[in-house]
Amino acid sequence: MDNQTFYVVEDMGVTRAAIVSVLRRAGFTWVGSSASAEKAWIELREKEVSVVMIDVSLKGTKNGIWLAKKIKAHLHCAIIFLTAYGSDALLQQIYDTEPDGYIMKPFNNPTLISAVTMACRKLHKKQKEPLPVQEDAVVIKSRKSMVKINKAGVVYLKSEGNYVHVCTTDAMYEVRGKLNEILDALESERIFRVHRRYAVNSEHVKAIDNHSIYTLTGEELPFSKSFQYDELISLLKQHES
Repeated sequence: MDNQTFYVVEDMGVTRAAIVSVLRRAGFTWVGSSASAEKAWIELREKEVSVVMIDVSLKGTKNGIWLAKKIKAHLHCAIIFLTAYGSDALLQQIYDTEPDGYIMKPFNNPTLISAVTMACRKLHKKQKEPLPVQEDAVVIKSRKSMVKINKAGVVYLKSEGNYVHVCTTDAMYEVRGKLNEILDALESERIFRVHRRYAVNSEHVKAIDNHSIYTLTGEELPFSKSFQYDELISLLKQHES
């Protein structure tokens, strides 16, 4: 399998080091670790990760449940929870995030290796499955996998280097390419390029002033009248009439 990288989120340094040592000896590639959910979230968005091992209780204001929800909403990797506590309430919170594995501490090496192996296999199988395409959806290759995006759910696009961030109502995807290329792939009459680096879906525009475009989801986007600003204004006026 191509995807056999892992990241560890664990606030106990000894446990964190032990997990890294065991999995590296088993042939998996370690790409990083953190003691807090906040730091892990910052780093995970910049890495190619197959499996994230997450302790439920972490240092800082956010716990492992919070991190798992962020990963599920924005990234495409497997999640395995680690915890020394097994109350019914905690287990229900874990189950609600639909993880790819769950390990009670203390655990033995074979259990750890087996859990990560199975998670990698599930992720690899999921990535190879063809995605059904509906008339209002398009399949594009994100930074981590093929994803099906509902065109109506696209809020805005932001070009950054060799990637375009496609922000939808429920997730953010990083797609390699230029902004014009992604717009061509979406083929939507409702999405307008309003800036050198931005495009916006008129269905999600809340307001426009002399400086910015404001979306219904709370983003403030810049615009330039040298792009499709006039077309966007014209369409919005049609909606008002």
